[in-house]
Parts: sequence; structure tokens; C-alpha cells
Amino acid sequence: MKVALVRYRYNPHGGAERYLDGLLAGLRAAGAEVALLAASWEGEGASGIPLVRIPVPHRPVPLRLFLFARAVREWGRAHPDRLLFSLERVPGAEVYRAGDGCHAEWLERKRLLRPLSWPLDALRPLNLAYLHLEKAMYASGRLRAVIANSARGREEIIRRFGLPPERISVVRNGVDAALFPLDRREAAAAALRGRLGIAAVEPLFLFVGSGFARKGLGVLARAAVRLARAGRVFRVVVVGKGDPAPYRRLLRDGGAEDHFVFTGPVAGAAEFCLGADAFVFPTVYEPFSNACLEAMAAGLPVVTTAVNGAAEVIRDGESGFVLPDPQDDALLAERMMALLDGDLRRRMGAEARRAAESLTPERNVAETLAVLARAWAEKTAAGTSPGGMPR
Repeated sequence: MKVALVRYRYNPHGGAERYLDGLLAGLRAAGAEVALLAASWEGEGASGIPLVRIPVPHRPVPLRLFLFARAVREWGRAHPDRLLFSLERVPGAEVYRAGDGCHAEWLERKRLLRPLSWPLDALRPLNLAYLHLEKAMYASGRLRAVIANSARGREEIIRRFGLPPERISVVRNGVDAALFPLDRREAAAAALRGRLGIAAVEPLFLFVGSGFARKGLGVLARAAVRLARAGRVFRVVVVGKGDPAPYRRLLRDGGAEDHFVFTGPVAGAAEFCLGADAFVFPTVYEPFSNACLEAMAAGLPVVTTAVNGAAEVIRDGESGFVLPDPQDDALLAERMMALLDGDLRRRMGAEARRAAESLTPERNVAETLAVLARAWAEKTAAGTSPGGMPR
């Protein structure tokens, strides 16, 4: 099997790139001949895989997206013996991993955050570019298979783009539970609380994510105000890149500002998971949150929403809680209130860890390779020109 894997930017430190490294290593171990197509990268390369640079201008971003997609298609024309497997929205890809979900779905979900200006979002040049590339990719006659990381994501693709269900495989994200040794929880908790000035008697809820609005920090702040007004003792630690100012105002007006700690981006998020008591992620839209999966691997009960693909691996009331409505701060406060009970947290955390242990990186790679093998068999059986490459 000869595979060309497409990723716009590669660096050796990002979460997506760690996944990519594992996938590339699995492909090579399976005897595949692999090349990585990227516009930019750092380091010596991914798992020793040859890197093919796809040069495009850095700005403007919408033009960059189109030029990258066009250059990848041209490369594919010149190498018809390769299976074009893309992690980006590239019309002409033969296999696509929909790790970012559906952009069209996200724009619709965004109305919860911006009800007045939401109709204008689809007219922004960047969103128009994403929507065009997404639609053209799913309409392409060359597309043989799609990998969704949740059943919800699969349903979105079928509903919005009319793909036959049999062409979309669900391959859930994986996590290496060994990176979250449970025997380190006590030491990690002491270190984290000492670093942030949090008392041992204060249950510690963790939120990790950049892009605070989409990931539900507003509803979390409103839920925290409810708990604070009820006189509950707790802390929320917010890790990630974003402007805390609007949330600080909301918390200050509600008398809950002292309950929050904003750390900004940090290294060593595993230590934060091991040191926390529960994980809260009330996102408005998330294809599949790796942060939730990592929290589960660290033995934390997770509270998230039904529009997060990771909710599919959470048993509501057993390994965490799933909120039907991302904007329901009253229900979120109720679930957080329940998790102030240490015994319940420990029981749920143990169930969460067991669920995460079944979602190994090796399982993810094996299931992805099975999809690629089927697409390769179809491609070779049909010849190297299964349809006209879109221009």
C-alpha cells in the first residue's frame, strides 16, 4: 500500500501531530510506503517518514487554503499510484479523516453564542473557504472513504452531504492511559494545590481548552455563580488560551470570582488532570474532545454535553454526566453539586478510567489502517484513475 498523508502544518509537539506520528509509525509497521505532504513543518520529520513540502503563501488565509488544496491535487495527479489520505479539507482526497467535524454544523451551532451576528458568520471569507472546500470534497467522485471520530460526526456528514452510510467509518480517538498513572494522583493533587493556593478541602474542577466561548466557559461561569450563591466550597481551574476578562466580570458580578483560577496555556496538562477532582467541559460543539478522554484516563469524572463526540464513551450517571443542552447552567450546577461528594467522584472516576483504557492509540491505528486497506483494495481493483480529479 502506498499512502500520501496530507496535513497542512506539522510540528513535533502538537496533539494532532502526536496522533499523526502514531499513525505514520503504524502504517510503516504494516509495510506501507508513506509520504507526508505538508506546507510547513518543524523538526526532522515525522517518524522518519519522507516529507514533501507543499509551498503556499502564509496570507491571506482563505487563499492559502485554496492554494494548498490545489497543490495537493496536482501532486496527486503526478502520483496516481498513491492513496491520498487527508486530514484537511482537500477536494480530491480519496480518504478523509473528519477530525475537525463539519464546519457547516459548527457555524449553525454558533448561533447559541452569537444569536444576533450569527447569520453574518457564513459570509466571512475564511468561513466561505471552509464551506466551499468541505462541500467540494464530499461531492468529489474520488472520495472513497471517510473516517469520523464519533457516531454523531458520522450522522452530520450523512445528513449534510448525503454520503452513503457505508462509506463512513467511526474510529474514535485513543489515549495512552499509561501517561496518567493513578498512583501519582495524590502527589499531583498536593503539588497543584500548592502551586495555585487551593486548600485540600476545596473540590477542584478542571477546564482545559483554548477558544473559551465555543468550549463553554460562559455557561460554566454561570453555573459556578449558582454554586457560590448556594454557599458551596469549590474551585475551578481554567487552563488554556483565551481572554478571561468577560468571564471575570460575570463571576465578579455574581460573587464567584474567588472560585476561579485562570492559568493561561501550560505545559504538563497531564499533571493538572491527575491533580484535579473532576473535569468540566460544557462545549457548544466538539467533534471529539481529547481533553475529556485524557481526563477520563486520569480517573476523573467528566461533565460535558451531548454535542461533544466524547460523550459517546461516557455513561451518564456512571462515569460522568452528559448535558442535553449546552446552555443549561442550572443543570450543570446541579451536576457539579453532585460531584462535591468525594465518594461519588471516586466511583465515577474509576468507571471513567476503565472506559478510557479500552480506547487505546493502538486500537485507533488498527481501525484506521483497516479503512485505508479497504480503500487501497478498491483503488487498485479499479485502477489508479477512479474518477476525474476536480479542478
